[in-house]
Amino acid sequence: MNTQITLASKSQTRSRLLTNAKIKFKTVNHGVDEDEIKLSMSDSSPEEIVTKLAEMKALKASMSNDGLVIGSDQGLDLNGKLVNKAKNFDEAHEQLKNMSGKEHTLITTTVVAKENNIIWKYVDRGKMKMRILDEEVIKEYLESVDEKILGLVGVYAIEEEGIKLFERVGSDLFSIQGISMIPLTQFLWDNGMLFESNGH
Repeated sequence: MNTQITLASKSQTRSRLLTNAKIKFKTVNHGVDEDEIKLSMSDSSPEEIVTKLAEMKALKASMSNDGLVIGSDQGLDLNGKLVNKAKNFDEAHEQLKNMSGKEHTLITTTVVAKENNIIWKYVDRGKMKMRILDEEVIKEYLESVDEKILGLVGVYAIEEEGIKLFERVGSDLFSIQGISMIPLTQFLWDNGMLFESNGH
């Protein structure tokens, strides 16, 4: 089944996860104003906000792309509050200080849209426990990473230096990196889209 698959994201990490799995896809900008949606949902739970953003990304891209559109979003829930991406290194330092020695939940919602409808959705809730980080460790870590870290939830990339910060992480490393690949590939398998010979 030659159904076009589109990833509604320009995230290099998400693209790499699909590319490594040899899934054929194209990428598009989702065009969703994430800050505006977060502002309008200020009374909602972190999971509700993350799921809404993933759905909006896929639906908006689905309006101008045929086939299946994958949308994904992540959010960090610390004590029931959504932690936004750090805007600068001062904010990054403050976030790491607040997360030091504590458990947070990294919420990853992955959805698939087709013809402007959500047809599949999966939410992963990774329990992440940071080591106790003193000022010197936080400073050393932030000096070892570049500005791309500011575009990442929690100012860490688990597949890179970020792993040093953790005492314990969630069981699904794919979800932690940005897409719930095992459930997603199961969905594609069930619908005959994972292998050429897998078509129904």
